[in-house]
Amino acid sequence: MTEIYTGYVRLGRISGWMARRSGEPLGSMGEWAALRFFRRSGWELVARNWSTRAGEIDLIFYERKTLVFVEVKTREKTGRFIPEDNFNPRKLERMEALAWSFLERFEVEDTPVRFDLAAIESEERLLFWIRHYKGLGDY
Repeated sequence: MTEIYTGYVRLGRISGWMARRSGEPLGSMGEWAALRFFRRSGWELVARNWSTRAGEIDLIFYERKTLVFVEVKTREKTGRFIPEDNFNPRKLERMEALAWSFLERFEVEDTPVRFDLAAIESEERLLFWIRHYKGLGDY
């Protein structure tokens, strides 16, 4: 069963202004917000934007002894669609395949794993509302 947690992250005035001015993509800013959100929760970052030819995993953390693979979806709060609209079973399957590649490559196949989604809505690229879906799929 998927658990849902909510929270928000506010970028500082200077860093938010600089990110908007530099034209940093919204998705990248959402990943930074998610990174901050999970690190505040005590999670240990393992990798950011880990990729192979098959694709990319946005964030990988340890939450206690569980290796957590996180997909981050970010949208403007004023839009017609919510971030969850861009996550589907096919994306989860691709995420799982990439995770198994990661586990094999770093020889940690016996580590418990979990797949999570961070759905983020931004207000003016300064305030990021996060819905954290914990435990996608059956593992």
